[in-house]
Amino acid sequence: MATIKLKGREIPLRYTVFEMKTIQEEIAPLGELQYLIVGRNKDDENDTSKYGGPEHLGAIAKLIRVLGNAGLEEAGEAPDLTDKKILRAMKPGDLVDAVNACLKAMNEGMASEFPEKEEEGPVDVTLENMKKKEQKES
Repeated sequence: MATIKLKGREIPLRYTVFEMKTIQEEIAPLGELQYLIVGRNKDDENDTSKYGGPEHLGAIAKLIRVLGNAGLEEAGEAPDLTDKKILRAMKPGDLVDAVNACLKAMNEGMASEFPEKEEEGPVDVTLENMKKKEQKES
């Protein structure tokens, strides 16, 4: 699981469909999010003039808050992160690592938990039961 460290506190980052919805409501549509969190102009990817600006820093703080509070809540801890606490806990040199941790959490969340569809055809029930039993024992 992706994590971020804020003032010595390890914060797990979690991304589910609920966080996807919240991010789009509070920050930006997913297609624009990538530009905001890296401080680039969506109309000109070579323009980095937004890096370190209020919109860029605000987007990072909100993203960490949403993912971090989800991770804390899932871990049974109080989801107590605020944008102010996050920005106060970070130094400018932490921005790239923070964004990378968020992107890692989002990639982990995008991985499907549904099993791949198995081949169609005759099914050996005995073999299937043996496979299930092996999985339970592992």
